[in-house]
Parts: sequence; C-alpha cells; structure tokens
Amino acid sequence: MDQATPRAVWAGSLLAALSVSAEPAETNSVTELPPVKVVASPVTHEEWILDDGSELVLLSPAQLGVLNAQDVQTAIRQVPGVTISRYAPIGSYGGGQGGSVYLRGAGTARPGGEIRLYTDGVPRESGVWGHPLMDSMPVDFAESLAIAKAPHPAQLAGSFGGVNVQTRRRHEDGAEGEIDLAVGRYGTFLSSVSAGAKEGWADAYGGVSHKRSNGLRGHNDSQVDAAFARAGADLSEHERVDFIYQRTESKVEDPGEIHGIRPKRDRFDLDTDLYALRFSTSDRENVRGHSIVYLEHGDIAWHKDHLTDGNLKSPAGDADTTWLNWGTRHWYEVNPWEDLWFTAALDAASEGGHTKNVRADNGRKVFGFKGRFVSVSPYLGVRYDFNLTDDWRLTPSAGVRYYYHSAYDDEWAPCASLKLAYEESVEFFTTASRGIHYPGIYTRAVANDFARHTLGAEKLDYVAGGVKAKPAEGIDLTASVFHTDVKDRIDKTATGYVNSGNARATGVEVSAHWEPVDELAFFAGGAFTSPETHPVSRLPRWTGSAGATWKICDWLKWSVDGQYIGSMYAYSVRAEADAQNLRRLYDALVFNTRLAIPLESFTPVEGELYVALENLTGERYCYYPGYPMGGTMWYVGCRVKF
Repeated sequence: MDQATPRAVWAGSLLAALSVSAEPAETNSVTELPPVKVVASPVTHEEWILDDGSELVLLSPAQLGVLNAQDVQTAIRQVPGVTISRYAPIGSYGGGQGGSVYLRGAGTARPGGEIRLYTDGVPRESGVWGHPLMDSMPVDFAESLAIAKAPHPAQLAGSFGGVNVQTRRRHEDGAEGEIDLAVGRYGTFLSSVSAGAKEGWADAYGGVSHKRSNGLRGHNDSQVDAAFARAGADLSEHERVDFIYQRTESKVEDPGEIHGIRPKRDRFDLDTDLYALRFSTSDRENVRGHSIVYLEHGDIAWHKDHLTDGNLKSPAGDADTTWLNWGTRHWYEVNPWEDLWFTAALDAASEGGHTKNVRADNGRKVFGFKGRFVSVSPYLGVRYDFNLTDDWRLTPSAGVRYYYHSAYDDEWAPCASLKLAYEESVEFFTTASRGIHYPGIYTRAVANDFARHTLGAEKLDYVAGGVKAKPAEGIDLTASVFHTDVKDRIDKTATGYVNSGNARATGVEVSAHWEPVDELAFFAGGAFTSPETHPVSRLPRWTGSAGATWKICDWLKWSVDGQYIGSMYAYSVRAEADAQNLRRLYDALVFNTRLAIPLESFTPVEGELYVALENLTGERYCYYPGYPMGGTMWYVGCRVKF
C-alpha cells in the first residue's frame, strides 16, 4: 500500500474487520496514519486503543512477509497475549486442536469456539462443531489482519475475542498484481498469484494459492488450496458495495503422538465456500457504518483409524459433516449533535448442519445427528467527546448487547469505557465488558443427560486499564493490566462436556516499538498472566517476543525475531491413556531470521528474493502434547509485484 495511505482507508479496513470506529470524528480531516515504511516494524504494525474501549492489534502485509507467515497462527504467534497450536509447516488438522489460536487462554474448548475468526467481517466456523477451522482462513490475500484480544459487545457478538483477515482491494485507479513462490524443508512448496484493478467507480481483485508439504514426520502430508474474488463499486462519494467470494480446500494428515502408533487413515479434509455482500458508508459528517449479508457452506471428511477418539478398540471409519451458515451483520454510528455519537448494531445468524460416523468395513452408520440454532443480538451504545482543552479530550462510552438464542437462555452483555487523550501523544484508558459465547450443536448433542441441563452460555467478565504513549518520534509504547472472570466454562472431560464452573486470571501486557531511523526498527513485547485456578489450558504465565528489521543497504534487508514461550498445559485429545487430562508443555526460546534482496535494487521489477530460517537454533519444543516441532525450517522464495 502506498506510503500516503490515508487514515480513512485504514479505519475503513478496521471497520470492515471488526465493526470498529478507528478515531473520533469530531472532524473529518484526512489525518494520516504513520506510513507503512520501507522497513516494517517486526511482529506487529501498531496497537490501537479505540474510543469505544477496544484494544486492537493491526498487522499489515509487510509484517506478514517479515514473519514469513503461512497461516493465521504464524501471523500472530508473537503478539503478546496470543498462543497457538500447530505441528506442521502448513495445514491445520481440524480435528482435536490440530491448529488453533488462543487469546489470553480463551479458545480452548471444542476447540476455540470462544474466539471468533472473520473474513472481511464474516464469522467463520463450522455450523455443527461450533468452532473455527484454521484452513478456511488463508492469509495469502490479506490486506490487513486485526486482533481483538478481549470481548467487546459493540463489535464482537458471541465471542471473547476475535481475529479478522481483511482481503485485498485496489483503492486507486490502475492495476497491480503479485506472484509468490517458495520452496522449503520437508518438501514444502508455496505459491500464490493475485491481481486487482480499479477504474473509476468499479474495482476488482482475485487470487489463488497452493501449498503442500510432506510434514515433519511420516503420515504428515498436507495440501492447502484457496481462491478468492472481490468486486466492488462506488455508489457515491461515501457509499460503496462489495461482493466477496472465497473457496478453500485442504487435506491434512495426523502423524500421531511421537511415541505412539503411527496412524494409517487419520486425515482431515475440508472444503468451504463463502459468499458475502457488503454495503458501507464512510467519511460522512454524521453517519458511517456497514451492512453484511453472508452465506457459508462447508464439508468435512474426517478419515479415522478409530471412530471413538482415544479408544484403540473402536473401528475405523469416517466422520462426515456438512454445514450451512447464513446471517447478517449491521453496524452504524450516528452523530446527531456536535460530539455526541450513537451506535446501533445487529447480528443475526442461523447455523446448522448434520454429521454422521460410518464404519469403514461395512458402511454402517454408528452415530449421527443434525440440528440448527438461530441467534439474534441487537446492540445500542452512546459516547461523547469532551474537549477539555485544546489538547486534552475525554471520551466516555457505554452500551449493551442483548442475546436471543433458540436453544439457550437469553443473555445481556454490557460494556463501558473511559479514554483520556492528550493530542496524539498519550492515551489513558479503562474498560469493562462482558463476552457471551453459546455452545455449538455438537456440544449439546453429545453431552450426557446429567450435564446437559447445566450447559449454557459461557460468560467472560473483563476489566482492563492501560496507557498508549508516543514519548518521542519513532517510539510507541503500550501497557495494560487486565482481569478476566469466566463463568459457566465448558470443558471436555472423561465423562463428556460439563460445566466446569469459573476461571479467573489477572495479567499484564506490554509492547514497545522503536524506529530510530527509516532503515532500522525494533520491537519488544511480553505478557505475564496469573490464573487463580491451576492449571489452565493454553495460558502460560510468561511469554515474550522481540525483533529487529534492518535495511543494511539498498539491496539487502535483514530481520530477526525471537519468542519465549513459557511452560503451560494443554489437552491431548488423541492419546488413549490421558485424552482428557491436561499435559505440560515445557518452555522454549525460538529464533527466526530472514534475508531479503529487493529486486528493484538491480532490476526494473519490484519484489524480493529471500531466505528465511525458522527455529534457527533447532530448539526442541511442542505447541501440542506429543507433537514436537521439527528442527530448523528453511524457505527460499521470490515475490514479484507488477
């Protein structure tokens, strides 16, 4: 994106991503964000504290390139407060936490239903299993990636946090394109092609990607394919409409626990088709927002050695699932008078489908169910900008979302925040909110009779406060303290899904960016979390990350980053002896590096040649019990832009 990208464009990206208001609009001036520089700040682009109390992290395509990100997990794994699970260079085995994202420990049940993933603001999850599937969320065509690490009813209905992948579109007249090719260790091959154009009021973008790998061990092959198309039209100076289509296909094998029996059949096949129509209005003096209508169809073919997970005596077979989700999302802000803003939002969705387990030897169905849930959740909010002086501004806000659900009790989710800002140098904030998450169809269907009546909406009460400061040119600091209190938490145990009660934790997160000159950038961040109940799945007490990017000369760029992952616990749902027990993952210190040669330094073509090394020191560690990551992973690639 051009260095003079206006703030309105990035704000629009965030609005589409998570239904947020990027800046108070007491004026409609075209204030600019810090430009996407030649040297991208490693790990994260920028932390945002928005006027409605939201805490966001925004990653640009430059950061995805520096991190050599192949999927959502590798794109965000070094953001403070984020942990992930994976065990292969590409592909996420969708059955049993083969690839997931966890935000401050949330996202562990089923797994991950509490954390919602979005494509251009459309929620992505299996309508039967009730959780996201990572391979349906390619980052190959991302214009930006936004992370909300906490609940906020105004923006995120039905979740404790969210991650959105915003797809590319051409913002200015002209055409552009990109070709990416890379090879890596373990027979890994990566490729993607995308192109877009804009002429007057019309624009379009499209792309395809193909990735495959032999994996780190035997029976660990994977292949992930994706395609997207986007067509848009400017209806006026302020309004536009977009149609978005995305298809994904993946086949990912499970190598099994390293000291166990190697699987013969275990493979997770996933196909999804997403259709979305989006209307938006922006940059008006008194109204802005958007409406989205969407439909997603998905199929899963889960080939199993044992239909009953963790039971070596159960027969081989297939778990076939089909789902169809549709819904609509609306979010609008109205400014009827001076610095007063009203927010109205509405989310309505229908999610459902069917699944069945069929024996491989005789084709007999041994288990199956179908169902559909409907949810409707309106939101109303208000905020006011008090201009205390020419330099100081105080913004209180409050709102509430109401939840209707066809299978569970109705719930209320209030939120309130207070933000004090001094020009653009310092922002103090405090916020309180409640997140609501309803169990999926599968959880209700397989729960034992004694537990089914205890299952309902999981609730997260969240309180936080902090500061974001820019004490000097090129320095950006953010620090926050938070407390989470989860009520009616659902866990999978040896007796099935049960209400495991409450889980509380208190934590601190800090991040710092320093760009002393255009050619050099540093980042450091960390998180400390202390749970009141021990142990808690996917919640390490300490995590930290740091990185640097240096443009050594016109023809060479070097980046290095490291991550400390503290000791934590995680479920292993595939090991027979302890499939429902928490197992310890030991701490690890992982370093990565990347050297890139800009093509424009010696050719008329824009792009780069690069070499990337992950786990430079060969650290032995696991994201998932019994599934050690390989040694040093290398990539050699080329990116060409035209």
